[in-house]
Amino acid sequence: MRTPRTLRRALAATAAATVLALVSACGGDSGGSGSGPAGASGPPRQGGSATILLPTEAARGLDPTAAAVNGVGDGNRLAAVYDVLFWMDPKTGRVGPGIGESITAADDGRVWTLRIRPGVRFSDGTPFDAEAVRFTYERHADPANRSPQLSSAAGLRLQVVEPLVLRIELPAPNAHFDRVVAKNLTYIGSPEAYRKDPKGFGAKPVGAGPFVLRQWQRDAQMVLERNPAYWQPGKPALDRVTFKVVPDIQQAMASVATGSATAMVTVDYQLIDKGRKDGVTVEQLDLSGGKMVVFNSARPPFDDPRARRAVVLALSAEGFNSVVYQGKAPAARGMFAPGTAFHDPASRTPDDDTAEAQRLLDALAAEGRPLDFTFTTYASPPSVKTAEYIQSRLQTLRNASMRIETLEPGAMTLKTQISRDFQASVFTLWIDDPEPALYTFLHSGGATAWTGYRNADVDRALDTGRRSTDPAVRAAAYAEVQRRLDADLPVWVFQNAVAALAHKNTLTDVTLFNDGTVLFDRLALRA
Repeated sequence: MRTPRTLRRALAATAAATVLALVSACGGDSGGSGSGPAGASGPPRQGGSATILLPTEAARGLDPTAAAVNGVGDGNRLAAVYDVLFWMDPKTGRVGPGIGESITAADDGRVWTLRIRPGVRFSDGTPFDAEAVRFTYERHADPANRSPQLSSAAGLRLQVVEPLVLRIELPAPNAHFDRVVAKNLTYIGSPEAYRKDPKGFGAKPVGAGPFVLRQWQRDAQMVLERNPAYWQPGKPALDRVTFKVVPDIQQAMASVATGSATAMVTVDYQLIDKGRKDGVTVEQLDLSGGKMVVFNSARPPFDDPRARRAVVLALSAEGFNSVVYQGKAPAARGMFAPGTAFHDPASRTPDDDTAEAQRLLDALAAEGRPLDFTFTTYASPPSVKTAEYIQSRLQTLRNASMRIETLEPGAMTLKTQISRDFQASVFTLWIDDPEPALYTFLHSGGATAWTGYRNADVDRALDTGRRSTDPAVRAAAYAEVQRRLDADLPVWVFQNAVAALAHKNTLTDVTLFNDGTVLFDRLALRA
């Protein structure tokens, strides 16, 4: 389905919030590999407090239509305050119930029925019902709100059938809309609280989650206390959760290692390795996607696939691992990480063929088009080191010149994802399932298809994967996507994604869902 031009403009205007939260949360450089939710076990105890360190502040507040849902951004804060309608287990790919009791499809995935469990109330005492879900989704769909989830809610036709039943008609069939809900539309706020104070809702959020916000010192800490009216009797186990902002991830890990903080969220392989050496327990979630070089396929020089291939063949995924990450970050072999459902063992994305890279560069130069471009990246040490590695590899070849442009996260987002005024850059994508993130990133009608890549075969394969529930059909579809990516190289993944919660063996019942967010109703201190 192609997105109307007016909606595409609105989507572009909202993309900054999502991407900024992602990249600033990891210092512009994060990633990993693998599969599965982490679930630490051990005797839990009732009560107590946990201090969890996050790398960035909730820049746009905790309104679900403003915050970024990813685990390394605002996801953990949102999960604690709002709980989840549904959540996805990255290991099994199954969508599990939360406040939502069931979500079922009809008409080949065009119509969905969402049922809410009875008796749930927001912390202000108002009912959590189908009207509340409709209200939140319509706020997501309003371009004026600049919601990062606009693309997931746009075009939905919503009907409250019964007080606890919402009928959702999609603009086009999607057999995996339940995953879209679990990933992007899972946090629901109190309509009554929002109507009372629309401008202040993000600073004083009202949800139905296990905790309620009591204190917020911007750029310092956020204190949440146990919700006495939480819908699950006896939960949560913790009395208090404090989220502290610590941008220096090395300092954060040191705080966890010494016991001055309970836990931290990280998406950095090197930091995970260091933490383990320092005796820290790491609940690790390995994901697809990851760190990648992205090319602007809509403008020179990378509108020519030979230029993209020349750069990729000059690079080495193993080289990135050894030179940039000191051997702590396994080299990727494509978009889908080993051990995940859609990894094709027969696939190996091209790299490290300098002879062929030189041949392509010479051919371009013979046509009067020697490769000359700017690589735009974040002004953070890991990102700069990544760019310098790329530059050093190209410097060994003829007819190739690369400059490095470094930007702060906001400017980086504006230049690449919004204005699309770049030639080559770096990006990180966390994928627990190809739906919806990979579809919107690669499909020519995708809401976040900012690289300018267009391939009808990829579109067809993504459409097939979206419409089918047959694992074999989906596997074949995404294998075709990988083959086309290997041929066209609009992006080149050199390190698959990782997300983790690190603690000093003090927590139990740790369950990471989606792309690394904690289920806070389960989290407890070890007895």
